[in-house]
Amino acid sequence: MDVIDFAKLIGRLPPHLPISDAMEAAEGLQGGRWPSQRKHLTTWFRSQATLGHGAYTRQTPNRSAKLTYNRFQCAEGLIWLAEAAGVPASLVQQAATAASSAPHRSQCRIVREYIPWDMVYQALTEKVESSQKSGTICRKLSAMVSRWRGR
Repeated sequence: MDVIDFAKLIGRLPPHLPISDAMEAAEGLQGGRWPSQRKHLTTWFRSQATLGHGAYTRQTPNRSAKLTYNRFQCAEGLIWLAEAAGVPASLVQQAATAASSAPHRSQCRIVREYIPWDMVYQALTEKVESSQKSGTICRKLSAMVSRWRGR
């Protein structure tokens, strides 16, 4: 899945959710650099299609949402994404609890062990398809899902 399409899709998800907000509060991150993890992730995914800037420069743009997910280094953001995508709340809570009790440098690895990219992708795709059936999603998102299925 392309990072720009993915950023557009997650930009439509709720900015604050209970498990990720509680994890941020426990880590003392609320009110920090980002107004929400949604903003953090949409900005990060969009920036991957560029050569970056500052400490985040790269020789070639990264267009892969999967690669971006696997490189992202903010456990609270990964938890928000899983929660917003529709991964079962019990699993999201288990991942958040396990990550929160680990050293900071291990937290993202732990979240991804519980919730790998394929699980997030599947949950998000199912959420979009469900929304299509209920008529609450725009035609552009429907087209994105169709393109993803073709890749």
